[in-house]
Amino acid sequence: MKFNKLIVALMISTISSTALCTNVRADEENSTTNANEITEVSSLSDKEIEDLSNFINDYNNYKADIPEDDEVLFEKNEKNIREVDGTNKFNRATETERDTFGEDKNVTNIDPEVKEKLEETKGEYGKKDGAYAGNNLRENTDPVKDIVVNNGDNENQIAITYFVRNDLSSQSYLVFDGKTYKASRVYQTGDSKGYMSHTVVLDILAGNTYTYYIKAPSYTSDTYTLKTKALGENNEFSLAYFGDPQIGSGDSVWDSKGLNKNTQAKVDQDKIDFAKAIDRAMKMDPHFYFSMGDNVEIAGYEGEYDSFLDHDMFRERIFSTVTGNHETYMDKNDDNQQNTVFRDHFYLPNVSELGSFTKNNEDGSLTYVPGDYYYTYGDTLFINLNSNNTNSNEHREFIEKAIKEAEDKRNAKFSWKVVSFHHAPYSTATHTSDLDIIERRKELVKIFNDNGIDIVLNGHDHIYTRSKHMLAGEKTLSFEDAYGVNPSNENAGIKDGYSETFNNKIYKNGNVIVDGIGLDYDGNKVLNPRGTLFLTMAGSAGAKFYNPIGEDSWFVAKSLDDRSQLFSNLRFSKNSFSILTMDTSGKVVDLYKIEKTDDFINNPHIEGENVRKESLKSFIDKVENLTVVEDESNIKKYNEAVDRAKAVLNDKFASREEVDQAIEVLKTRLCEVEFADAKIVKETKELDKKEVENSQNSHNKDKDERKINKESKQNLKKANGENVKTGVSSVMGYAIALFASFGALFASKKEK
Repeated sequence: MKFNKLIVALMISTISSTALCTNVRADEENSTTNANEITEVSSLSDKEIEDLSNFINDYNNYKADIPEDDEVLFEKNEKNIREVDGTNKFNRATETERDTFGEDKNVTNIDPEVKEKLEETKGEYGKKDGAYAGNNLRENTDPVKDIVVNNGDNENQIAITYFVRNDLSSQSYLVFDGKTYKASRVYQTGDSKGYMSHTVVLDILAGNTYTYYIKAPSYTSDTYTLKTKALGENNEFSLAYFGDPQIGSGDSVWDSKGLNKNTQAKVDQDKIDFAKAIDRAMKMDPHFYFSMGDNVEIAGYEGEYDSFLDHDMFRERIFSTVTGNHETYMDKNDDNQQNTVFRDHFYLPNVSELGSFTKNNEDGSLTYVPGDYYYTYGDTLFINLNSNNTNSNEHREFIEKAIKEAEDKRNAKFSWKVVSFHHAPYSTATHTSDLDIIERRKELVKIFNDNGIDIVLNGHDHIYTRSKHMLAGEKTLSFEDAYGVNPSNENAGIKDGYSETFNNKIYKNGNVIVDGIGLDYDGNKVLNPRGTLFLTMAGSAGAKFYNPIGEDSWFVAKSLDDRSQLFSNLRFSKNSFSILTMDTSGKVVDLYKIEKTDDFINNPHIEGENVRKESLKSFIDKVENLTVVEDESNIKKYNEAVDRAKAVLNDKFASREEVDQAIEVLKTRLCEVEFADAKIVKETKELDKKEVENSQNSHNKDKDERKINKESKQNLKKANGENVKTGVSSVMGYAIALFASFGALFASKKEK
C-alpha cells in the first residue's frame, strides 16, 4: 500500500484533530529520554482506526507530508506535583491517595446504573464491610457457566473450557460444529460451590466460523458462534493486548465515591469499563485477545471471575492470559477453598511444571498456579511465564525447551519470539523499584537476549511504558541521567547516599549502576534491532492507577503518565511487528514498528559476534595486581567488583556495549575500595593527561554507548588532585585515574 501527498492531504481534510509525530531521540551526551511525544489521532471512525493499524508500514513515508500546524503533542506532566489533584508523582504508594478523577482522562465517572444502585441501597452496595462485599458478591449460579475459548497449540487448534455444577464427566458434553465431544480434562474446581471444570481440545481451520453449545443433565447452554480468522499475506495476524483488568480493585479515588474494592458496586463498575476496551478492540477484529493477568482483585472471590468472563468475547473469540500476583490471592475467611482458579478457568497448551507455583496457606488451604506454557501463531512463538515463580533458572530451562520443541515441530526458525508474563522488569510506576522487580531485571534480560527474544509483554505497573531495545548488563550513569531528577531534588529521596525512591545506591564518584543497556533507534520504525523490547500495558479496565516515578529512566522510549485506560493492537507478519496503542475512545497514543530481514531472522546474533574483550581483560589484570587494604568489608567490595567484571569477560554472548560498560562499572565499584599501593601516586602524576584523554577517545569511538560520560571525565580529573581521608597516601583518586589510563592506552596500542 502506497500513500502519496494527495491521499495524505485528503486524509487530513477529513479527519479533525489529527497529528502524527515521531519520538525524539535522547540526547547523545546523556541518557535522559525526550521520547514522550505521543502520536495522537483523536477523531477517527472505527473503520479509519482499523485502516490505521494496516498502514503503519507506510507511516514513516507519509508523516513528513503532514503540515506542522496539524501537530498536536500529548502533553507530558513535567511538574513534581500534579496540578489537578495534588498527587506527588514521586509518591511510592502503589494505590494513589486522591479524591478526584483528576488526570484519569480516559476513565468514565461512576456508571449511572451503579450510582442508582448505590442510592437505592444507601451506599451499602459499595461498602467494603457491607452486605454486597467479599464472599457476598453476586455469583453466576447457572448449571453451565464461565465458558472460555483459549488458544491451542497453534492457529489451527483451540480449547473450550467451561464449568458444570455437580457433574461427572459422563453427564455433560460439548456439541461443536454438529459433533459431540467429551471433555479430555475434567476435575473438581478449587471453589466451594460444587463446580467441575471441563476442557475440550479441538482442531479447527483458522478462518472458519463455528457454532457450539454445552449439554449438561437437565440443562442446555445457549448456542454460541465462534469466529476464527485465517492468517493474512506473509502469515499476518493481530492480537488485542490488555493490561491488568483487575475486576473489583480500586484506589482512593473510588473509595471517595463510595466504591470500595471487592464490593459489588466496584465489580459492576469495572466490568462496564473493561467492556469499553474489549468492544473497541473487537472493532479492529484481531485474531485473538491477550490479558497480562491480575484479571480480578481476589481470585478466591468467584463472583469477580464470573464478572470478568461475562462478555461475549470470551465465548465467541479466542482468548489467552498469564497469571498475575492477584491470581494467587484468596479469601482467608473461606477455609473450604483451594485456590486453583487459574487452572480451573483456562487451558494452557504445552504447559510445564517448570515455573509452577504452589503455596500452603496459613489456614491449611492450597494455592496452585500452573507453570510456563507456549503456543505458536503464524511465524510467531509465544512463550508465557508464571512470574509468581521467581526461579529464573526454571524459566530459562523452559524457554530453551520451548524454542527447541517449537522449531523442531516447524522445522524452521520463527520470525518473532515473544515472552509474556505479569511482573514488568522495565516500567515507570511504583513497582519499578520493588526488590523482586530489580531481581528480575538482573536475571531475566540476559536469558531473553541469549535466546533471541524480540518482545516481552507485561502488566503489573498500570502505566503504559515502551522501553528502548534492552541489552543485558550493567551500566554506570549519573543519577540525573539515570532517573531524570537531580539528586539534590527532595523528590529523589536521597538518604545516606541511597535513593529510597528508586532503590539505588549513589557511589562516591556520583554515579549509579543500573541493570540494562538501552539502545536508541530513531523514529517509530527500526530495521533489525538488537536487544529485547519491553512493553508494559496500563490497566485496561481503568480500575486502578499507580503514580509514575520513572518516566525519565534510562530505559524509557515512551511512557504515558496520565493514568490512561489503554490497550494495544499488536500486528505480526513474517518480517514485521507493529504496535498501535489507543484508549477506549480510539485516540492513538503510540505507534511503533520493527522490521526484520530474512538473514537477521536466521542469525539474530550476527551483530553480536566476535566482540573484542582485550580492553576489559587488560583492565581486570591491572586491577588484580593492586594491593587491597586488609579489611573484610573492603575486600568484599573489591571481590564483588572484579567478579562481576569477570562474568562479563567469560560470557560468550556478551554484547560489545556490555563489555565496554563493564569497564566503567568496575571503575565505579572500585571507587568504594581502598588500596595500599603508595607507588600509584607517583606513577599517576607522571602520566600525560593529554595522552590519557586521547586514548580514551580512541577507544570509545561508538558514540551511542561507547563514549565516556562527561561527568566521569570530570570526576577523573578531580580525582588526580584530591586527597582521600584514609591515611593511605591519598591513593583512592589516583587509582581510579590509573585504571582508566591502563585500559585506554592498551586499547590505543591495539587499534594502531
